[in-house]
Amino acid sequence: MGDALPVFDGLALAAASRTGAAGSDGADGGWCDVAAVDDGHVVALAVGNTGRGPGTVARVREALAALAPQRHSPAAVLAGLERAVRRGPGASGSTALCVTLDLAAGALTWAGAGSRTPLVVDAAGARFLPGGRAAPLGGSPTQRFVEAEEPIAAGSTVVLLADGPDAGPSTPDDLAAAAQGHELTPEALAAALLDRSVPTGTGLTVLVARVMPRPIEERLPADPRRLATVRRTVRAWSALAALPDERTADLQLLLCEAASNSVEHAYRETEAGEFVYSVRRRADGGIRVAVQDFGRWRPPPADPGYRGRGLALIHNLAEDVSVDVGDSGTRVAFTVPPDAPPAAAGATG
Repeated sequence: MGDALPVFDGLALAAASRTGAAGSDGADGGWCDVAAVDDGHVVALAVGNTGRGPGTVARVREALAALAPQRHSPAAVLAGLERAVRRGPGASGSTALCVTLDLAAGALTWAGAGSRTPLVVDAAGARFLPGGRAAPLGGSPTQRFVEAEEPIAAGSTVVLLADGPDAGPSTPDDLAAAAQGHELTPEALAAALLDRSVPTGTGLTVLVARVMPRPIEERLPADPRRLATVRRTVRAWSALAALPDERTADLQLLLCEAASNSVEHAYRETEAGEFVYSVRRRADGGIRVAVQDFGRWRPPPADPGYRGRGLALIHNLAEDVSVDVGDSGTRVAFTVPPDAPPAAAGATG
């Protein structure tokens, strides 16, 4: 289970697993997969457990890989997995949870076979969603899979869980309590579920997806009083993106330094104009920032004294810095680098 997860602008993903006692020989049977559908506007996620060794897991995942990218619904994917399970020995009784996240429409759709339903963590708390449940795969030739749908907002986290065959008595309330923490990054949430919610010796596979906020794009008057508005907007956006406090502080500082240059220097010899700024999360987790004014910037002096050091600060703390000066104004762009990934909580994939 060592496959790397794909990356998306609109999602932050993490996966982790812990092999249970019955899986100490590699036969725990947990798996997870993520695939882009419709050019990444829809993302398909799935977890499951076969209770068998890697050969059975590989057969189930091969069937899933053939189904998910074709824009099949979660119920149709489970029906395809049902057929795959029946074609070969050993996988009867497997569990699976299939989910699609429509990032454009803000919709979560799921269907499960013998699995827990999706766990959603947001500002209201942590809760398992109702509906979309059916018996494990291979139980009946007339098995029908049902779907359920729920709106999903930016800043919400969707958790998919697959217990191992030796699963202990973790109840939905236990798992929901362990997932409390809207401010947690996907990596931290996955680690918390592994560390606190499952009895020692129990297998668990966790797939976590946090829906990222849309990019900020705002045009404001070049007025120093507007910088407080920028800071508040960025703070709210960072909370939805689950940025750590230190990274949020860096983002606010560097953005306001670039905006201050536009406010203070671009319109010195003309009537005050406007500036435009944007903030967006890149697929790799870096935060790309751009500030554009429409005036004339004077180059900073060789010794700016105690002021005018904003660009130096940006160069020191950010990556991919560019300063483009032209007749139509100045554009400053940079990237606040992504956090270093935490130590892995377990094998994933």
